[in-house]
Amino acid sequence: MMHKLLLTSIAIALFSVVALAETKSDVAVPAETKSDYDRSYDFSKLRTWDFKVTTRMPEDPVGTNTLWNQRIRDGLEEHFTQIGYRKVNDGEPDFLVTYFMGIKEKYDIRYIDYGFPGRWGTWGPWGRWYGWEAGFGQVDVWRIPYHESTLVLDVIDPHTNNLVWRGYDTRTIDFEKSEKTIHKSVEKITKRFKHDVDEQRKKIG
Repeated sequence: MMHKLLLTSIAIALFSVVALAETKSDVAVPAETKSDYDRSYDFSKLRTWDFKVTTRMPEDPVGTNTLWNQRIRDGLEEHFTQIGYRKVNDGEPDFLVTYFMGIKEKYDIRYIDYGFPGRWGTWGPWGRWYGWEAGFGQVDVWRIPYHESTLVLDVIDPHTNNLVWRGYDTRTIDFEKSEKTIHKSVEKITKRFKHDVDEQRKKIG
């Protein structure tokens, strides 16, 4: 009986590890896009824009990663054009744009319950907790690391140098597909900007 129980628990453990390995690449957090802006500012007058010259902080990844920096810039040029704004290379633009990116390492917690009662447990190597816990049976708890990126976009009045709109997009970044992640963040932020401008126009109109 004990021999069969042992074989069963081993089989369940192996199945769970295989299933976990297959889902590791799917670790993700819900994407989130939010914004805030000066309600008294007249966004309807804006037609043209340009990048604001910015000194990058050491912790800003786009300050040291020229690939990411260029992808953000290319994305902003593309998506601002799509929502009706023209970039000027000389002359005075109606608004200036600057951006920042932050990266955080986080953990996705996965619980695997084997269905055996007990109380003991301990943390093992590779961020894994194993053993028994009261009320849950034997469980494995895996802390799977992933990286969360937050792209912040600021819109600035060139005459006063005041911040008039700020938006950010947070999502899980896949370093092997960073171009896709960055492009999606830029797209979501620029769409958020257009949404806020349209909403303000409705209220004024």
